[in-house]
Amino acid sequence: MTKAAKSPVVVGDRSSPKKGVPTIQKYKPSPQKTPPKPEGKKPKIVNLKHPDGTCYGWAFFHFFDAKEELKSLSNRNGMATFIGGIEFKPFSNLTTKWLEECLFDRLVWVIRIDADLDGSEHCFPMTAHEAFGNKIARGVTAQHIWEKGAVTVTTVPLTHAEASDFDERFSAGPPRDAAADDIFDEAIRAADAELENLI
Repeated sequence: MTKAAKSPVVVGDRSSPKKGVPTIQKYKPSPQKTPPKPEGKKPKIVNLKHPDGTCYGWAFFHFFDAKEELKSLSNRNGMATFIGGIEFKPFSNLTTKWLEECLFDRLVWVIRIDADLDGSEHCFPMTAHEAFGNKIARGVTAQHIWEKGAVTVTTVPLTHAEASDFDERFSAGPPRDAAADDIFDEAIRAADAELENLI
């Protein structure tokens, strides 16, 4: 009894399969819907106003990439700041602070206008409040930190509680550590009188 010889399979043969000859099928993954790529959180500038409508300052959301630029806006050394080639004059009454938590929101940079210094030399002109927020948006765009249209600018009135909370956070210094102060004082204490007289 003789066995019938099997026909060899030809790779790339597109003809219909012959009886008894295995066919090679290419793997085709089933079509899957891929979810849209999540966008990063967009940077936002908020012009902050007191409840009575006067200027408070600005809040900056998702501005981590421009934090150095924000800090440079509150310099008190009388030097202009340039962001994206745009000149920002130095003002003596602006303070920048990073706030992880506050009543207004969380994870936000805030520049506060110290209204108590209003009228003194090199103070921020209150009439330019919203224009300053727009100018910052133009600067970070011109510096290519974000693309054109990525930064939004809005104006929001603060509640009395939010404004008071901001004021407390800006006036409070870092918490004092009495034990660390004592250790430092001990480390640098005066030597005996004989040595002190030599120096």
